Amino acid sequence: MADVRQPQPPPPSPPHLSIGQRVESGHVRGTVRYVGEVPPTKGEWIGVEWDDKERGKHSGEHNGTQYFSCLFPGTGTFTRPSFKIHTGSSLLQILKERYVDKEKDVKDLFLGSSNVKVDVYDFERVREKNSKLHVMEIVGLANTNVASADDYEETQMACPAIRDLDLSSTLVCSWKDVADICAPLSKLDILRLNRNRFLPLTEQPFYEYGFKTVRCLALNRVFMSWDEFELLESSMPNLQILQIGFNNFTELGKTDSSIPVASQKLKGFANLEELHLEGNSFADWNQILRLSRLPKLKSLDLSENQLQSIIGPQDENDFKHLTSIRLADNLVDNWVSIDQLGRYITLKNVWIGNNPIMSKTTPNQQSSEGTNVVDSRTSTIARMPHVLQLNGSDIEKTNRIDAELYYLKHVALSTKGMDDVAIQAVHPRFEELCQVHGRPDTSDESRKATSEILKDRLIAITLVSKDRIDGPAKTTFNRSILGTMTVKSLKNLAQKLLRVPAMRQELVYVTSDPDYATVNVNVVLRDDLRQISYYDIKDGEEIIVLDKSKSGK
Repeated sequence: MADVRQPQPPPPSPPHLSIGQRVESGHVRGTVRYVGEVPPTKGEWIGVEWDDKERGKHSGEHNGTQYFSCLFPGTGTFTRPSFKIHTGSSLLQILKERYVDKEKDVKDLFLGSSNVKVDVYDFERVREKNSKLHVMEIVGLANTNVASADDYEETQMACPAIRDLDLSSTLVCSWKDVADICAPLSKLDILRLNRNRFLPLTEQPFYEYGFKTVRCLALNRVFMSWDEFELLESSMPNLQILQIGFNNFTELGKTDSSIPVASQKLKGFANLEELHLEGNSFADWNQILRLSRLPKLKSLDLSENQLQSIIGPQDENDFKHLTSIRLADNLVDNWVSIDQLGRYITLKNVWIGNNPIMSKTTPNQQSSEGTNVVDSRTSTIARMPHVLQLNGSDIEKTNRIDAELYYLKHVALSTKGMDDVAIQAVHPRFEELCQVHGRPDTSDESRKATSEILKDRLIAITLVSKDRIDGPAKTTFNRSILGTMTVKSLKNLAQKLLRVPAMRQELVYVTSDPDYATVNVNVVLRDDLRQISYYDIKDGEEIIVLDKSKSGK
């Protein structure tokens, strides 16, 4: 009987790879860093730097020879050319596979830009809706193998409505490819390119045809230099929001060592209103001052950097329109920086939590009423007269008056014997506040009178450290605080006094049920941004500080 088996097609050939090209293998993406021999073996090897830090085995070296380098140590491997290494497909190919392919199982259905496989009821109806590429406005292709563009007119006809495109963590390797992909999308407003690796730019390109409508661009964790991004600036004339966080920046481009850094202002970015630089490595405020001439900058995010000190405006033109700044999770450890920040008079919204200075408390001199404490929020409000919101919590008019009066009294008591010049150097708002509220009298009689005035504003509490609510007290401290203090600030105070890290704390106070006098209720202070007064904590209350690591929570 004749053999009727059909001949099998030959296995696919390994792709031809070049340095800088993006590849995918085993659902992990990486960048080709080397192509060539690796003696003593014969034949071609591919050196890949993987995006996943767990995938690599070395940093591009073998037998003492460095063949390539990796941004993060230990993320490189050598592999032979193989058909298992994928170099990607075009935008429309991936779009059709993801949103149109009728052979896909329900578990492979993706919705919008979520990039999450979901099970849905009546999935055929949803698939039908998503299959109409020409009406889709939000397209999520993160973690796919998009690598290149398609024909301009074909793309324009297939998906003319796209306004939000996510190409994060794909196989696109050059800015020209990105521009070619985006050029047919005439309504493109938001472009996300996070976690990609691009070929380095060495000269200014002109890609306005690709990015002329882009208003918001996300470039987090792309690890390109600021100098490279500046080369792209002219191609993005309508850019209003730029996210370029977690890129290891320590400076905003190269500077001339013969000229003060702060005076080397960045140019361009004519329409930029929001700039997100969180998660970088800025340590010098002079670098930040280089941004101060951006003509429309309103919001600046510098969270999770390494800034220790803040410098005020050098002239009236520095950050003229800046209304919001985020400085949380830096290393600011001095009140001079808060005073300097207060000199930016357009600022209305400031986030500065999780800095060393915000966990500090300043004791007053001993008085007949005991030692009072100026908490960090109170001191910050008093030092920054124009701010309307601090760490996400509104500053009401009464909050500001209370903070300024309390701060004013503290300064008067703590600087007794100092001359006016010395006081002004340490507390630059002191004379201004004296003009507003009157100069404090620090005599014994005045202290007693002031105590009567402030007694309604101060709440005497007892902080008690316990492992569980019904357990024995380990450590106890009595303090007088303002009702405007936030729960977060109280946790920072408890951390300082009780040595329990704020992130492990749960604050609880026991009070009587309003309807049943003999029944006690445990009230948990859950919202870090709420003021103490929100929880109706009364004078003399005991607040239990639980260590969640020991209470089993």
